[in-house]
Amino acid sequence: MRWTYDTNYDGVLERVPEFVMFGSDEIRQAIPLAEHAHPGCYEFVLVERGKADWELGGAVYETRGGDVFHTRPGERHRGGFDVIEPSKFWWLIVRAPEAGWLRLPPEETAAFEQALQALPRVMHTGIAPVKTFAQLRQSLQREDGPFRDTEVRQAIVELLLHFARQETSAPAIADDLLQRYDRLTERMQREPDWRPTAAELAKEAGVSESYFYRTFQSHTGLSPMSYMERVRVKEIGRLLAETDEPIIELAFRLGYPSSQHFATVFKRHTGMTPSRWRLSRRRG
Repeated sequence: MRWTYDTNYDGVLERVPEFVMFGSDEIRQAIPLAEHAHPGCYEFVLVERGKADWELGGAVYETRGGDVFHTRPGERHRGGFDVIEPSKFWWLIVRAPEAGWLRLPPEETAAFEQALQALPRVMHTGIAPVKTFAQLRQSLQREDGPFRDTEVRQAIVELLLHFARQETSAPAIADDLLQRYDRLTERMQREPDWRPTAAELAKEAGVSESYFYRTFQSHTGLSPMSYMERVRVKEIGRLLAETDEPIIELAFRLGYPSSQHFATVFKRHTGMTPSRWRLSRRRG
C-alpha cells in the first residue's frame, strides 16, 4: 500500500526544484520511524485514518484522522516509540521559501514564509486535502509531458494554501457530546484494564450504540475497541520499560487471555515483541 516519489531516486523535477518527496501509505502493523530531520525543508503529514504519535523537542504530539503534523527545516523528529502505528497517511516534503520559490512573486513568497512559520504543530483540516494529495500522486505517476510539472506545482501550492490559511473542518459532533467522549478517553487512560463493551460505552455517553461508534471514531480516528487496545499497549510498553514485572503477569493484569495473544497485539502496534521492546528500552 506504500507509494513514494523521492527525487533522490526517481529524478528531480527540473521545473519544480522545491519538490523533494511525496508519499502515501496504509500500514496494518507498526513500522519503525527513528529520529531524522529534513535540512532546509518543511514536511507535512496528513493522517487520513487511524492515529499516530510524533516526538519532537521532548514533546509528544498525537494526531488522528484529519490532523496534519508538520516539521520545520532541520527539526529532528521521530514516531512515538520510534514507530508509526497502524494508520493511513500522506506526506509531502518541500524546500523552504526563497527567491523564485514555486515561481511566485516575492510578496507572495514572503507571505507563505510568514504563514508557515506561524503554523501550529498540529492542525485539524479534516480529509479535504486528501483529494489534492491524490491528484498530486496521479500527476507524478503520469509520464513526463508538457503539463506534468505544472500540475505538480499547482497541487503543491493548493496544499500549502490549505495549510497556510489554517483551513479547518468544523466538528460535526455537539460540544457536550465531545466533552463526554473526552471524559471516556481520560478514564480509558487512567484505567487501562477497564474493558467495557461498546454498548456500555454508548450508554455512558448517552447515545445509541451505532451513533456512538460512528462519532467516536470520527473524534478519535479509531473505533472504541481499537482505541482502548492502543491505550493498553502504551501502558504495558511503559511498564515493560520501567519495571521488571513478568510479561505474562502484565498481560493478565490488563485482561489479555494469554501471553501469546498479547504478544501478537503488542507487535502489531509497536513492531516488536514485548521482550525485545523491554530490552531495547533498557539499552536506550
